[in-house]
Amino acid sequence: MPKKINNQLTKGTAWLAFGNITSRVLGAIYVIPWTIMLGSISLQANTLMGKGYNIYQFFLMLSTAGLPSAVAKLTAQLEDISRKKFIKKATNLSILAGFISSLLLWILSPVLAMGDQNVIPVLHSLAFAVLLFPFLSVLRGQLQGQLRMSEIAISDIIEQVIRVVYMLSSTYYILYLQHGQWVSVVVQSTFAAFLGALFATIYLLISIKKNPIVSNIINQAEKNIDIKDIIQQALPFVIIGGFLSSYQWIDQYTFHPLMKLFYPYISNNQIEEIFGIFNFNINKLVMIIVSLSVSIASTVLPLVTKFRYDSEKISKYIKQAYTLMTAVTLPACAVLYTLGKPIYIIFYGNYANDLEYMPMIQISCLVALFMGITTVMSMVLQGLNKTTIALRSIYIGLIGKILLQPVFILLTGEIGAIIATLCSLVIISIIMGKYINSRFLVANKIDKTMANHIYFSSILLIFVFNFCNFIIYKFVPTTRFSQAMYLAITGCIGLILIFIDYKKAHIWDVLRKQ
Repeated sequence: MPKKINNQLTKGTAWLAFGNITSRVLGAIYVIPWTIMLGSISLQANTLMGKGYNIYQFFLMLSTAGLPSAVAKLTAQLEDISRKKFIKKATNLSILAGFISSLLLWILSPVLAMGDQNVIPVLHSLAFAVLLFPFLSVLRGQLQGQLRMSEIAISDIIEQVIRVVYMLSSTYYILYLQHGQWVSVVVQSTFAAFLGALFATIYLLISIKKNPIVSNIINQAEKNIDIKDIIQQALPFVIIGGFLSSYQWIDQYTFHPLMKLFYPYISNNQIEEIFGIFNFNINKLVMIIVSLSVSIASTVLPLVTKFRYDSEKISKYIKQAYTLMTAVTLPACAVLYTLGKPIYIIFYGNYANDLEYMPMIQISCLVALFMGITTVMSMVLQGLNKTTIALRSIYIGLIGKILLQPVFILLTGEIGAIIATLCSLVIISIIMGKYINSRFLVANKIDKTMANHIYFSSILLIFVFNFCNFIIYKFVPTTRFSQAMYLAITGCIGLILIFIDYKKAHIWDVLRKQ
């Protein structure tokens, strides 16, 4: 196998990880100045934004209709004229899908708001982003199919930088110059998603014009790909690519009614605050970890598609994907699991009770791990054209979530929804993993010594940080600055421990060779 192909997974993952992590971090760091400007009403603002984004993500999933992954898959397969014709048809489809979905979101906003009038203007502002994102997704899909991950990563960063700058500047203008309402702040903050997408689209159009997508094979027989083919390829990605968002959707429409049913003595405001904490605040932190797995999965798809008839190469790429994901996401989960309190305070301030949100964070770390596993495995199955197995797994998992939701909320209260999500993801992981391992025997080919070192490092972090937590609860004030200083010191200790162990176990060498 050529050396150029041999390290594509690691290089592509590195670029996408850089873009995803940077954009996710920017998308989380803005919360610090944003909540400082909003003060004590930041919990209400975050909850409102979370409600809007949960609905927005569903329409975004509907409008993109799996286009990024489907375009990446077909771009990797087609050449020359066939590819150009396909891209033109996919672009036209994306414009139509964006228009219809945006119009539906605007019209249905009063119904989707479920009686909360503040949600309606938020959804109207997000309709503009839904209009543009399908086209942006097609552009990214083209580049993904050619493994041009650096341009995708840069577009992600541009998107977030523009979004964050507009959010913060508009918040300052509304609150301090206009002396306006916090609902207006949320509306402008959500409209920022459209502006970020607009600048990212402009950048990608310029990049593609300067460096057109070229073919590797000349004079290949032309293949005709029509709209029906695109939709058939894309539809499975709608559910597979958006099923993580469906958990938030289920929680948004079931959590409040179930809490009122089982715990009628808890006020509506308290339930809304609890919902905002786990469904938006903590989820934003968790998705930083999940973005690592998304980076790996996005790079795996075109490679698995390209070599789908070569079992040996596919087995190697799956092993690489598992190794990369485990080596990065397990320690990240361990850090968030034990250092959840300082991380939460730095981002969201000390407006909530740590006895309330810490159990949510710790369970959510396990959720993040299984989200990463299911993301990678679902992309592998799609690359192998085994979408029916991925879809069946997700259907079973989501049914499990719906059935377990009332049971766990009744038994465990506010953390019940997160536990139901965790159980659902475990079910999906087992079903997908069983098929992949039975076909490629991946479990037998993974380096057990390296895997043990990764697990050991993660457990070591938990023990070390738990000891550090004794110090933070006793001696460190609960201000943002003091918590940030403590986190910087303990974080450096953790990174040093990971680096030493990975170096001794030669994990760095293995990762560089993949």
